[in-house]
Amino acid sequence: MQKDANNPGIAPGNRLGGYTVNKVSYLTDIQSWLYQMEHEGTGTRHIHISNTDRENTFGVAFKTVPTDSTGVAHILEHTVLCGSERFPVRDPFFSMLKRSLSTFMNAFTASDWTMYPFATQNRKDYYNLMSVYLDAAFFPDIDELSFKQEGHRLDVTGEGKAVRLVYKGVVYNEMKGAMSSPDQVMVRSLLNALYPDTTYSNNSGGEPAVIPSLTHGQLKAFHARHYHPSNAFFYTYGNLSVKDHLGFIEERVLSRFSRIDPKTDVPAQPRWTTPKTVVYHYPLDRSEDPAKKYQACVAWLLADIKDTFEVLVAAVIEQVLIGNAASPLRKALMDSQLGTALSDGTGYDAENRDTMFSVGLKDVSESDAEKIETIVFDVLKRLADNGIDPELVESAIHQIEFHRKEVTNTPYPY
Repeated sequence: MQKDANNPGIAPGNRLGGYTVNKVSYLTDIQSWLYQMEHEGTGTRHIHISNTDRENTFGVAFKTVPTDSTGVAHILEHTVLCGSERFPVRDPFFSMLKRSLSTFMNAFTASDWTMYPFATQNRKDYYNLMSVYLDAAFFPDIDELSFKQEGHRLDVTGEGKAVRLVYKGVVYNEMKGAMSSPDQVMVRSLLNALYPDTTYSNNSGGEPAVIPSLTHGQLKAFHARHYHPSNAFFYTYGNLSVKDHLGFIEERVLSRFSRIDPKTDVPAQPRWTTPKTVVYHYPLDRSEDPAKKYQACVAWLLADIKDTFEVLVAAVIEQVLIGNAASPLRKALMDSQLGTALSDGTGYDAENRDTMFSVGLKDVSESDAEKIETIVFDVLKRLADNGIDPELVESAIHQIEFHRKEVTNTPYPY
């Protein structure tokens, strides 16, 4: 039996400091060992993938579940990187960019999680970066000046009689740009329409009209609840010892906390008994003719994200329906010549608690929306009645298999 040279002797049930090893598995496809651990005192979960790769990676993720569209999770992601307890300087994150040997550094805000990952091939650099990341995430300053810089503030612009007050802020300006883009508006609108009773109905990035209602106190309260070890997931990867990682994290962070219930679980969206039709608007240039600038799509909630078999089946069906130009649903929509391309957000999205599938056309006339809906349901009914060509299914599985085995640096490092 193969053994892990990086972490000899670690087995399920072992104690590593304050952690319990729950599971050890060998991952044949990527020739790696997977360790699943939980910290007894805080409930923090940690997974480590051990192999011969020198590209050692770290990430800490938090379930962040906003109840409004103030962009609190997004603004917090920016603000925690503006100085912390052990590194009380402006933007230690960007200072590290200039001094580090890292091959990747970033931070992400999604609909229901926020993550801080980095990668480097140098051991000393790895622990230097981890030190900065851990302190930023768990012990940030979150001072009011940083909040105004990264979130929102009122600035004076213009001269003389033209002087006026305007809202500014890094996230505010970023989201003004994002929400003027039709594809962003479409995706956010789909989430708002399909998940009205859960966190996904809110714009986690922030709605420009709502962002200025966020207060500094609300931002700090969101951090205290969501950026707690009981709500944290740690991920490490590479050829360094997992014992060293765990010891470092426990000493710097976990030893200073006790377990809480952050109440961040996302419930399933209650299903409707009948379909609904909704209309959303997006900005258009004054010079553009709106006659053929509509988008029309049909969208469904599908399986729970934890139902791995159903998620795989849905991924195969997506590939069958719209995976290439000859796919039956894609071909029927494009052959109708009602629009110029598939609508923004088209495809199977397995990122949320309830997965979703959407399909439609863009650059269409308002009056053609019902025709597009009819085409979609006609194709689906025909496939349901007559069955799907087994060759299409086999081809779809091969495509998925190839994609998941491919080692690539697009869109993110492997």
